[in-house]
Amino acid sequence: MSTQLHTLLKFQIGPVQDFIAQARSTRDLWSGSYLLSFLVAAGIRAIPNKDEALIFPNPEGQLLLDHPRSWGGLEDQKALLTPNLPNLFVARVPGNESKAIAQGVCDAITKQWDDIAKSVWSKQRELGLSDKSKTTFDAQVDRHLSISWQMTPETGNSPESYVEDYGNNDWHLDAVRQTREFDALGSGIVQVGGEKDSLNGRDEAIAGGKEGAKEVAARFKHLFKHEDYIGAVSLIKRVWHLTYLKDVLGLRTRSDEFNIRSTRAIATRSATLDDEEERTESLPSDKYLAAIAFDGDSIGAWVSGDKLTNKSKLEGHQKAFSKCLSKFALQRAQDTVEGTNPTPKDGEFKGYLIYAGGDDVVALMPAEDAVEIGRQLNEAFCEETKNGEPDKDGNHPDASAGIAIAHFKSPLQDLIREAQLAEKRAKNTVGRPAFSVSLMKRSGEISHWGAKWDSGGIELYQAIELALKGNNLSAKFPHRVCQLLEPYLTKRTGLGQQSDALDFSAQQVIRSELLFAAERQGSKATAETFDDPLNLYLKRIAESYQKTEEQRAKEGKPPSTTTLNQTQVTAIIGLCTTLAFADRNRTQAPSPKGI
Repeated sequence: MSTQLHTLLKFQIGPVQDFIAQARSTRDLWSGSYLLSFLVAAGIRAIPNKDEALIFPNPEGQLLLDHPRSWGGLEDQKALLTPNLPNLFVARVPGNESKAIAQGVCDAITKQWDDIAKSVWSKQRELGLSDKSKTTFDAQVDRHLSISWQMTPETGNSPESYVEDYGNNDWHLDAVRQTREFDALGSGIVQVGGEKDSLNGRDEAIAGGKEGAKEVAARFKHLFKHEDYIGAVSLIKRVWHLTYLKDVLGLRTRSDEFNIRSTRAIATRSATLDDEEERTESLPSDKYLAAIAFDGDSIGAWVSGDKLTNKSKLEGHQKAFSKCLSKFALQRAQDTVEGTNPTPKDGEFKGYLIYAGGDDVVALMPAEDAVEIGRQLNEAFCEETKNGEPDKDGNHPDASAGIAIAHFKSPLQDLIREAQLAEKRAKNTVGRPAFSVSLMKRSGEISHWGAKWDSGGIELYQAIELALKGNNLSAKFPHRVCQLLEPYLTKRTGLGQQSDALDFSAQQVIRSELLFAAERQGSKATAETFDDPLNLYLKRIAESYQKTEEQRAKEGKPPSTTTLNQTQVTAIIGLCTTLAFADRNRTQAPSPKGI
């Protein structure tokens, strides 16, 4: 380590999850994700000797961190146009230059955002924007971006001092973010009685609506097919890929140059572009779409070294770990979600990767692929990160995933938000590392199923799914299992609670009913393939339940109000309901009411 004392510099920009989720189309969803990566890249490029200074993320292979002059010469711009940078970065810069560098980074991000906004306003007439909306446009642009940063001077040159300095930097940035400035809306910004932005429900609309859409020039017409009212930030997300990426930087971002598939196309495995939904009428209309929100568990603790046995290795660990996350984001995530075939035909398409920044992934895919792609993402993530330092117990990083499934015509932002909620449910309710599935039924009801990755739930799900796909099992099987097991549920509503019979064994009943249904809906040979994974899943549920109850007792809490029997019955019903819902893309078998 150099004898010169340095300064640790950490930046974080936002908003993130809500900003990304506020989307009408797949292109909107990509645009919000890419815009955040684009702004982060602008900040990182402002750091002198960035490749040496950057601690997180790893700069290797990140085309956005190259000078923009080099982008136009790229023959294949897909990698450049895929959001791969997280919303934060950490660098180690010379102490005597740290203040100037930090200010330069902040200015670079702000200038980039302003330049993008100006490119949109420069098309004022083509977008049907009135002169009087300029004040509102500028005010919404000015107050949108949140930039938090922290400088922490190093206190020494030892590994021990680096650990302490990094921890202080992390702690202080959290404090900065919790106490950020609040700017009230200024006079003249709010148009009393005006329409609100249809996507975020907060900003005053300056464009769109039925009449506004008519005023949009032909070049942008395909981006305003819906009658949404939109404010400045939503407008920038909607058109900046043309006004800035194409017109200013010369990138190939027209819909015929940069293939972004519509939600219907993804659900039906078609190559149809997002901006050409009017051409999709010949595609099947009763298809279901899934969104995945995948996120590493306790990654902040892994980066900060809290998980390490020997914290003196922190600096080297950070660089190596950052490289692992970068490889997962740049290579493994896209291959897992979209497949490795560069030119798939209609019917062969897998999912569409929206965002992959370090440990964080957002993707869309046909409903029937969601659980398997979630499993593969977790497997790829664990494979890439196991090359780093283990924690005190010899474990390596793991991850959790939230999956939301709905009809492709459901509002996209609702689907993404539900996937984000499912990811939190996987971590906090099911118990990380895990996955959780939310089924958004067209009646408005939402049902859930979740399991730990190693619980055996995935294996049972896959065994039944394989039998359904191979036509070795009737499509009615999952519905039949639900019908057989639902009478054993003691709690139907919040109004009453029954008790299990004293000699009731859910495990025995579940085995009997599920295997009986499998024989009737398939064959005895098919039923036998479910025996081992079913036993494993029920056993792991029992083990997890017991551990939870023991922990509750240690903490002085009363026993859970849900019994093991009810936990097992609910889990199998949830698994079968998910199978029935996802399998609708393969076959439109009639389903009982409520499934």
